[in-house]
Amino acid sequence: MIRKGEYTIYNGREYRFIESDTVEAIELISNDKNEMDNGFTYYKNNIYTKIVGVDEVKELYSINPYAVYKGEVFPASQERRTGNVLLATTNTELAKRMGFERTRRVDRKMKWIRKSS
Repeated sequence: MIRKGEYTIYNGREYRFIESDTVEAIELISNDKNEMDNGFTYYKNNIYTKIVGVDEVKELYSINPYAVYKGEVFPASQERRTGNVLLATTNTELAKRMGFERTRRVDRKMKWIRKSS
């Protein structure tokens, strides 16, 4: 699985997080129901959250994955069901050369590839 987004270390475990409406706090996100034993509350669709102070976490960092495809570097994300990787670019010349398709956003071109490509 390709990870993407904001992450932190809390009590020795890595969690995704979003900024909280509470000052100096973040909202941890987990898909593990057992986290309810650690103070997480059910949000919806197998998502559990917990608000913690920024001073309670070890570090905050962002993961922005990239993939090398045919010698070029592209931002990448993964489709969960198939495992295929989505590559994107705003460079029209590069998109044309790589066979990317135009998306609804005029300035962005994308291409799905198998993870093994």
